[in-house]
Amino acid sequence: MGLFCWLPFRRKRRDEERAAAEEAFAARYHRFKLVLNAWAKLQEVMTEMELALCCVHPFGMQTVRSLCTRITTQVYQCIRQLDELAPGRYPELFARFDAIQAEVSAIVYGRPATMDGPLALPFGHPDLALPDLADPALTRLGDLRAALAPRGADDAVPATSGASATSGVSGASGMPGGGVPDGFIVTAAACQRLFRHQGLQEEIGRRVQASGGIRPDNLLDLSPAIVGLIQAAEVPDEVADALMDALCVLRARVAARPGAQGRDMRLLLRGRVWPQGSTGAGENTDDDAGGMTLWGPSIPLFEEGSGSDSQPDRQRVLDALRATLALKYSPQAIAYRRNRGLRDAGTCVCVGCFAVEAPVAGGIAYTGNPLHARDTSVHVYAARGLSEAVEDGAHDVDAYHVCRAGGSVRLRSIADAASGPVLADAAARAVAELALVVEERCGLPQEIDWLLEPDGSISLLHARPLPAPRAHLPESYAESEAEDAAQTECPPPALLDGGITAGPGVVAGPVHIVRERDDVRGFPDGAVLVAERDLADWGMLLDRAAAVVAERGRISSQLAAVAREFGKPAVFGPFRQGSPLDLLEQGAMVTVHGDVGVVYPGRLEGFIESAPNECNFMPGSPVLQALDAAAHHMLPLTLDPDSPDFKSVNCRTFHDLGRFCHEKAVAEMFRFGSQQRHAPQRVKQLQCDVPKQFWVVNLDDGFDGEVSGPLVPIARITSVPMRTLWRGMNAVPWQGPPPVDAKGFLSVMFEATANPHLDPAAQSAFFTERNYFMVSRNYCSLHSRFGFHFVAVESLVGERTPENYVVFQLRGGAANIERRVRRVEFVAGLLGEFDFACTVRRDALSARIENLPEAQALRMLLVAGYMTIHTRQLDMIMNDGPQLAERRAAMLADCHRLLEEADQADQIARAAAGDDARPRRAVDPAAPV
Repeated sequence: MGLFCWLPFRRKRRDEERAAAEEAFAARYHRFKLVLNAWAKLQEVMTEMELALCCVHPFGMQTVRSLCTRITTQVYQCIRQLDELAPGRYPELFARFDAIQAEVSAIVYGRPATMDGPLALPFGHPDLALPDLADPALTRLGDLRAALAPRGADDAVPATSGASATSGVSGASGMPGGGVPDGFIVTAAACQRLFRHQGLQEEIGRRVQASGGIRPDNLLDLSPAIVGLIQAAEVPDEVADALMDALCVLRARVAARPGAQGRDMRLLLRGRVWPQGSTGAGENTDDDAGGMTLWGPSIPLFEEGSGSDSQPDRQRVLDALRATLALKYSPQAIAYRRNRGLRDAGTCVCVGCFAVEAPVAGGIAYTGNPLHARDTSVHVYAARGLSEAVEDGAHDVDAYHVCRAGGSVRLRSIADAASGPVLADAAARAVAELALVVEERCGLPQEIDWLLEPDGSISLLHARPLPAPRAHLPESYAESEAEDAAQTECPPPALLDGGITAGPGVVAGPVHIVRERDDVRGFPDGAVLVAERDLADWGMLLDRAAAVVAERGRISSQLAAVAREFGKPAVFGPFRQGSPLDLLEQGAMVTVHGDVGVVYPGRLEGFIESAPNECNFMPGSPVLQALDAAAHHMLPLTLDPDSPDFKSVNCRTFHDLGRFCHEKAVAEMFRFGSQQRHAPQRVKQLQCDVPKQFWVVNLDDGFDGEVSGPLVPIARITSVPMRTLWRGMNAVPWQGPPPVDAKGFLSVMFEATANPHLDPAAQSAFFTERNYFMVSRNYCSLHSRFGFHFVAVESLVGERTPENYVVFQLRGGAANIERRVRRVEFVAGLLGEFDFACTVRRDALSARIENLPEAQALRMLLVAGYMTIHTRQLDMIMNDGPQLAERRAAMLADCHRLLEEADQADQIARAAAGDDARPRRAVDPAAPV
């Protein structure tokens, strides 16, 4: 082949090789970009997890699992794309990923240990003292049953002549059938077997996850689906047999009592949900904290054909058990556990089964005022029927205040005067006496649930310590007005006053009126719940509501009790002005002064600032403990990229894996680009006079033609955003770290030595860390690490204004978390001066500005470049107010001077252009003037 014939062939072959190299580079860059995207998303989710660890808002295990799943997904994407970028080079990454994932899964998806123990036991049985076999409050009934043993029939005090049975009274601590009713407990071991039978608990979890977790907008749909699933579930044979055997023994005991024939005896099912590991029975502590009552159905104790061999009777009893357990997933129960930070898998449930005669009345009694510490009278609340009629808010409830000394009834509040009082004074005194006996026995003020049976005896169903009220609460509206006058000069006229305090506190929020269940779907966070009655159903909103206002209600309702427990102000009518549903406007801002039952228009800061905060149950809760344990395998950064131990086998956390993939992806990309046979024009080291290496990846048209050699000078870069960003980074020389006080310096040193995520030796790598730009003519993306600080800037700048944007991200630092958070808030304040929209999540800042004309976008890039360099090590002076103010003023002055210089350059360029009115591109602020 002649020379002239051979040259075209070689030129063609060179072109083919170049095209193949460009194609290989494009494919590798695509994988590299996927690694960067996964790394960026991983950092965002890790920031969300760190924010959740701060317990700012309540959350459940669904949030924990969602965060862990999202982090796991992004880490896997990092590993997978790195393996595509460098096939087979890092096989240990998959093994480390599987090992860490197994540890996390055991924490967030692990099942509690199987409970061993009897499946059904009578009240007072010694085995009920076994850990978590039964609710502590139900277990305590065994001791109280012995203390409140009913007296003989001869001691009975008949009902007042001519009065209804509701006027009956017990002469002392008990009457025939009084005290604690006979019964038994279906233990937590039995209930656990039911939920695990045929994968019922797993199916519940699957449905929760499939619906996107427990959220306010899906609670009304998710709850009925789970309830229906439980009601249709099969009860294991051993559980059903144990239940029916215990019921047969109970029936035999009740039938053997004198006078049992002809009485309407009922089997009352009362479920209890409580946190696993609660204090055992017998201790004078609030071991009922976090517990919740499930009011199951009341079914006949005796029916024709009833017995262990009767299939209809067996089915009826099992249906009642399933209906009771299904209430664990009612909307208000789910929301309650979420706000308390309780795990579904970490809560136990049992069912108490009581043999009682169909009651004529029931209710609640407090041996003190749950709102006023100085009020020591016994408060009795009564309604016709079962005790839950007092709690559910759907029935009329009478209130009686009984003096401790002498037993006189000093106050009566009758809900329906036409129907007459539910209790006569004698019956109210008998209930008060029973409550005081329980208080004496337990040694603490008590809250009891009671029933009044037709023979006049009082039965005890539940007793728990009464939560302590606030130290001081105004006794009257006038007293509150005097206190308010000291806080504000002239409070506005009240929208509503004359109501009763069901929950103390002062808070402001927009009005949201709820008339029916569907109205809760759009309930906003922080709104004031306004309803007609204090229905227990509205408890599903208490994790979102700021306060509760009801047209009618009692402090004995479940809604009021949970509001007090959560620290939410609650005010119930009747109000002097009328119905709040008519007087309050939807969405209007109001201030609820729960201390005295008043609602003001607008937001009164003077009242709110002095009010105590609502209760936060998340710190120390089981859900937070699970998140913290999972975060231990995810968030810490234990590897130093500059250490010889920076190897895949040494990755101990998901953060390690993500960081390793990111560092190696960058190394692989630059190694590939530096090889002469693979697109040598794509990757160059920036030729600059700063003591730090910067690399430039040319995505398309970022260079001015072909650049020979390994270095590219800034003059050969045609990327306008990069040149502008570089000008901002170098316009004002960094003078080094600010002078720090001793505390700031010690904070950095302590964090760097005590925090395994940081290593002071990493500072020595400051001059060798690889930082890179990815550029085209109108696009620039900078990723840089300055010591412990991570900075990213991304920008698209062109003639199309809607597409232009600048994003600045800052994360990390060497000081403690408090100083790092203050630093990003400080930087966010600076960027806010230039109209950046800033989002701060713990110690991470993301600032964005978009829809800018080309010239203005370039001006904002100057600011972003300046911030890239001059925000380093500011965390050391975050507690020094004067120095911080001085530094803020200096940084703002530098930025404004940069923008003025850019404006001057623009004006000079326009003057040089003369009178030419043709549209022109914005002047590059980095261009020499």
